Order: sequence, then structure tokens, then C-alpha cells
Amino acid sequence: MAGEGYVLLLGAQSTVELLGLRGDPGEPLELYRAALRRGGGRLLERLRRGLESGAVRSIVYLGADGALSRLLSRGVVEVYGAVSRLRCPRCGRRWWIDEGERCPRCGGPGEPDYSETPRRRQLEEAIYELTTAEAVAVHGLGEPPPVLGSVLALAASRFTRVSSSSRHRPSSGAWGSRRRARPWRSS
Repeated sequence: MAGEGYVLLLGAQSTVELLGLRGDPGEPLELYRAALRRGGGRLLERLRRGLESGAVRSIVYLGADGALSRLLSRGVVEVYGAVSRLRCPRCGRRWWIDEGERCPRCGGPGEPDYSETPRRRQLEEAIYELTTAEAVAVHGLGEPPPVLGSVLALAASRFTRVSSSSRHRPSSGAWGSRRRARPWRSS
């Protein structure tokens, strides 16, 4: 529903912090495996409850690891897909990489369910979620943030809260300073 609930715009660093992992996660597949070993945590459980209650409407995720989708199972819009999920070119079924490399339905070969460029349907869904939310929180996009992350944050609803990773700004608190996103205007 437009205007109800909060939307989170998160990058891969957010997953690292939500799971309480230390250091650089490395490649997306390494982050996915570390997330599964860890199995969640207190912050991830709060996020799950927020999604279930409707307080958090959705999460727009710019990481490519797939960990949030796997651990939360719903409410995550993956703009690029996930390197940890496979897709069958024959029948279209999707499954997680740790379930095997062949399609469980037809036996076809698995291909990564990931793209270097944003997927149109997911990007449209992300833009809708971000521009119709009551408020948007932006976190973990990296330093400097990717161009797409910056554009999505600027296009977000009129109330956007932006934060760097806590490891970059330890005294900033959980969410940093509040900033109003300005809509694009044509002259």
C-alpha cells in the first residue's frame, strides 16, 4: 500500500552488520555462506518481525549475495538478483546453490540468477517501493555509494534517513543524520 510502512534501501555492508560478521565479507558468495553459517542474529530477527507486522514494508537490496532473501524468505527486492541462487534455462525454476547445480525439477543445468545490470522488473518494483513509502532508511551502500544506490536514495520518498556503515562513523549512532531527499524538478 502506498504511503504505509517503511522501506529499507540496503547494501552488502548492511548484511555484514545485521549478522554481526567482522571484516570484509569478500565475494558475494562468501558473504552468503557466512550468513548461512551464522543463521541470523538479534537484528535480523527484529527485521523479520518488522516485515511480518508490516512496519517494514520491504527491503530494496543492492547486494548480490542473496543472504537476506534466503534468511528472511519474503519482502526483499533484489535489484541484481543473487549469485547464490540458480535458475534453470529449460523450465525457469529457481533454487539455492547449496541445493545442487542441477535443476531439481527437470535436471537441467543451473545458471546464476544474477545480472551485472539491474533487472527491469526488480528495478521498477524498487522504484515503486522507494517512492511510495512513508519513510526510507538508507544504510550500508559503501564508500562511495554506487551510482544506482545514490539515485535510488534521491528518488525515494520525501523523508529519507541516510547512514554510513557504523565502522566508518562510530559516533553517529545507529542511523546517522536525517536528510530530506528533494524530488527532481524540470524547468
